[in-house]
Amino acid sequence: MTDHRVLLINPPRIKGVSWTREGRCQEKEGILGTVKPPFSLALSAAMLRENKIAFKLIDATALNINSDEIRDRLIGAGFRPDIIIYCTTTATISADTEALSAVKNRFNARLIAFGAHLSGAAKETLEKLADLDAGITGEPEYTILDILKQADLSDLSGVRGIAWRNGKEIRLNDSREWIEDLGRLPEPAWDLLPLENYLLPFTDEKYLLVETSRGCPFACDFCVVPLIHGLKFRGKGPEAVVGEIEGLKAKFGITFFNLFGDTATFNKEFMNSFCDEVIRRNIKIQWFTNTRADTLCDINLVNKMKRSGCWMLSLGIESGSEETREHMQKKLETEKIEYALRLLREAGILSFGFFIYGYPGETEQAMHETTKFALSCPLDYANFYPAVPYPGTNFHATCVKEGLLASDSWDEMEYSRYILKTKDLDEAVVKKAISGAYLRFYLRPQFILRHMKNIGPINFFAGSVKYGLKFLSANLKTAWSPGR
Repeated sequence: MTDHRVLLINPPRIKGVSWTREGRCQEKEGILGTVKPPFSLALSAAMLRENKIAFKLIDATALNINSDEIRDRLIGAGFRPDIIIYCTTTATISADTEALSAVKNRFNARLIAFGAHLSGAAKETLEKLADLDAGITGEPEYTILDILKQADLSDLSGVRGIAWRNGKEIRLNDSREWIEDLGRLPEPAWDLLPLENYLLPFTDEKYLLVETSRGCPFACDFCVVPLIHGLKFRGKGPEAVVGEIEGLKAKFGITFFNLFGDTATFNKEFMNSFCDEVIRRNIKIQWFTNTRADTLCDINLVNKMKRSGCWMLSLGIESGSEETREHMQKKLETEKIEYALRLLREAGILSFGFFIYGYPGETEQAMHETTKFALSCPLDYANFYPAVPYPGTNFHATCVKEGLLASDSWDEMEYSRYILKTKDLDEAVVKKAISGAYLRFYLRPQFILRHMKNIGPINFFAGSVKYGLKFLSANLKTAWSPGR
């Protein structure tokens, strides 16, 4: 390796608001005020440490520090980076780059970004943002190491998986193959991050991400997973995952874990073995993950997951209409959704459903039917999002081709905005439907009683004070607006 000095950084908050910038997870903190730990940065830090490369890891969002304070910390530590590497998203790329450009200019460093946005629109991003020197496409870990092997950072022609600036020319190099053996990757350098700042909503429990797999073969047209992890499922060994959890619990005293994978229960053999190993070792943890409903149709597996400490599962349901899900390439049958949710309720595993509103072809009535479906399901929690056409996805390509974008601003491609305009829908109509869905779902007496049971009376009343007024003010005004 050459003698580079690297700053790995999660950029500062934007206008005081925190963002999660991790893989497919790219959203602002919202009402619950929580963001995920920066897994990819922590993993990259571990790889730099293994290779004895000088680096600093800073989560400016978690620490709530701005560009000036980042510079002051580095100067105070006597650390002058010549490369700054940061994770970013479509909605934050402009603000993130602007904030870190001030740090770049202070140290005359190179600025390199990664994330789903760069994987989907690397060349366009470098064309738009003059201070960005390179963008990593696909999985960043080994690409970062290859960049650091280059003594001359002005010539990155030999590094696969990047777009880079060669004078006034922007070059897009060959893509890098996906990492086949995830077991080669080290444990993330969690010891370098402020773990007390990553808390679950309502319970305020510390938690960490433990990667189980990458890649998803289902290829929903709105999803960015194919851009960053591909379509081929690649999993870790169950014993290795359990061993990592056991070590993290012993080291940090953490008992809540997010099994971080694009579809954690896709490989039933892994999930069976993982649960068996947790039970055999008698590790007292609570874990949660995201998955598909049609991988949860085995009652014996669901019950075993509960015994191993499964606390909550998040499921992308997307729509109450099977036809709309087909248009999304979701390929998920309604009866399997209903069956999986019944199994989870019977097993005592909390369920969190995700729904998309405003997909092209929908009407106000179709969104109303999705809300009715969400209310009819035995769901514990739900999020309702507008359809977002992220660059590089098939959904974005379709929206451009059919002239459905009311705006092509990257800043507006996020879950609090709706930037499509179809024959039947616009932003006012879709946001009104979403706020109505939130109010109808969360103000039901049966939800309130069940939620109190789930988290306990003390957490319930504390959360009601902390989140309740923000929730009502965020949704009542929109729900009662006249629309178009």
